[in-house]
Amino acid sequence: MGTGGSYKFQGNTITQIAYCLYCDKCGSFNIGKRPTLKMVNWILVAALIVILFSKLNGSANQIISPISWFACFSVLLLFMGMIGLLELGHRCKRCGNTHITMNNVMNYPANDRNILDVPYERTIKYYLDDY
Repeated sequence: MGTGGSYKFQGNTITQIAYCLYCDKCGSFNIGKRPTLKMVNWILVAALIVILFSKLNGSANQIISPISWFACFSVLLLFMGMIGLLELGHRCKRCGNTHITMNNVMNYPANDRNILDVPYERTIKYYLDDY
């Protein structure tokens, strides 16, 4: 759809090309992010770790305060997000399709923004380097 900019690296000019993600089924660029089952499972694991940690540190009758539980849970989720365990999937907002690839299955022409059904700023973009 367009270029993201060029820069010099070890004497070579590298251009970043922005590609917009669209639905493989209906061709809509109105794509949203959705939580995957993998993400939900890791959130439950994080909650169980915090609960077990609080039970091991305190007595069996002691209840962890909501603020410290939230703090521990947030730190674990942040860590899981940084190492890539909390991945979001994609879903078409027009037809509900969840099978969305990064291939140009509709054979849309490059650099033609007239085919967009949402503003360019609202599309989900991924960038590739062209050497």
